Formats: sequence, structure tokens, C-alpha cells
Amino acid sequence: MSMPIFIFGSPRSGITLLENILGIHPELAWLSQYNNRYPVKPEVSILNRLYNIPVIGLLLYECAWKQRNIGTQYLPIPTEAWGFWKKILPNFKKGVEATQSYPPCAKDMSGNDAVIVQKIISRLIRFQGKKRFFTIYADFPRIDYLSKAFPDALFIHLVRDGRAVCESYYRVNQLGQYNSWEEVELWFNIMPESWREPFFNQHYNIFGFSVYRWMYYLNLCFKEASQISLQRYLQVSYEDIVKDPVKSLRMIQSFANLRHSPKIEQYIEKVPPINNNQKWRQALKKEQIDEFFHIVKEKQYLDLLREDI
Repeated sequence: MSMPIFIFGSPRSGITLLENILGIHPELAWLSQYNNRYPVKPEVSILNRLYNIPVIGLLLYECAWKQRNIGTQYLPIPTEAWGFWKKILPNFKKGVEATQSYPPCAKDMSGNDAVIVQKIISRLIRFQGKKRFFTIYADFPRIDYLSKAFPDALFIHLVRDGRAVCESYYRVNQLGQYNSWEEVELWFNIMPESWREPFFNQHYNIFGFSVYRWMYYLNLCFKEASQISLQRYLQVSYEDIVKDPVKSLRMIQSFANLRHSPKIEQYIEKVPPINNNQKWRQALKKEQIDEFFHIVKEKQYLDLLREDI
């Protein structure tokens, strides 16, 4: 196995969109809901071969994603397989749980852990009949951590307009789908000390917390990315994928040393990406937009804001 591809970004960055499109690439193996349910049984990956069938495979994949109830219950689809990672790598951990010592880094990957994950990913690839492996996770970057097991791994960082990220994060917290607000003290124990006073005195609300958490993830991503070569790291914009998916996916395939796949372009034509950035424009109140810009002042964050779509 060579050059596995890890795609990451802050939660609510639109990573599922990129996962959806890349999953049909004929060279790439990936983790499905079956791997998530049965993490130590890589043989369940043989189900992914359904999509290798000429013509029918693309139709089945399209059906799995368009009718998510079918995809989730029956047909395998690429997934953010936390059950798999937590079983195979005890220190992978998610969210605030991973911050109890430090976001996962090389020291958290033992030699034995590295051998185990290498072997099981190799078996997954063989059962799927592929050459390469990719996966996603909307969480800490883990560049240093995963490089311990995969020194030639490639990392793709998906970024998105912070207003869209923060609105989405705020919305799912309001709906009770995330419990991050209950963990707010734990999060601020690891965030920069200079953020505590303005947050607790001026921005102590779920939306304000969403903004600080987005900046915190980006800080970690930029820091870890600066420690590896440009040949192993690519930053991609959600907005560019939505605006010109064919061009964006060709760039990603070139970076990852993958053949440009006609199957991907056929899939994009049948299932074009939807621009979900319209949601923040409709949902955020003026006070929240003002609060966002009161908190976000540094160029590295402001450069990610997009007004062209």
C-alpha cells in the first residue's frame, strides 16, 4: 500500500461532499458503514466491489447517495467511520475526548498500533480490489499522528467560509445533535488563554463558541500542515468544489497521483454538488454576523470568506 489519502477539516466544512465524489474513483478503497459496524472484519469490504461493475456500478452508487435510506441500510457508502478508528487505534479519539492530553500526535501512535493499522488497511484494499485508500474525518488534523504509521500519506484539508461552518455548527447544537455546548469549559481549557476573557465576558453563547471552535481547528490544521512538505499537503476550498467540481477534482487527482477518472466526471454530471452556503445567508441574524466579525480579525481566517458564489 502506498500514499493513503486522508481528508480532514473542521466539523461542518462539507467533507461529506468530497467523500461522496471521490468514492467512485476506480483506484480508491474506502471505509463503509459495514467497516464501521464490523471494524475487525475487513472482508465486509468486498461489498464495495458492486461499484466496479461496468455501467451498473455507477448507477448503484448514484442510487446509494441519492436515496440515503438505501445507502445507509443496504448499499455500502463511504462514511466517517469513527467506530472503525476507535477500535483499531485507541488514541484516535474524537472531539474533546482527544484533547484530554493533546490532539493526537506521533507520540500517541505506538509501533504496535502502526503495524496493526497498516495490516488492516492493506486487507481492506485487497478485499475491495483497489490500489489506494482514502478516508475522511471532520475533526483534528492528525497529520503528525497518522504519518507515524504512513510516512508517505497525503493530506487534503477542506476549508470553507467560516460563516457557513459556524451557522451549521450552531444549528446542529441547537437541535441537540452535538453536545459540545455542555463541554464548553473543557474546550476552553485547551484553547488560547487570550480567547477566554472575550468569550466568557462578551460572546458566551452557542454561536460565539462555534466561531472560536472553528478558529481553533484551523489553528491546529495550519500548524501541522506547516511541518510537512507541499508534496504531501493540499488545501481545497468547499466553494471551489461547488463552483467548478470538475476542475477541483482534477486538481485533487493530480495532487494525489491518481488517474483522472471519467467515472468521477460522469457522476458529477448526474449528481452535481449543491451549494449549501446559502443557508448561512438566510439563517444568520445581523447581530450574529456582527459578532462573527468582532471575533474573527486575523487574515488567515478572513481569507477563507467567499462572496463569489
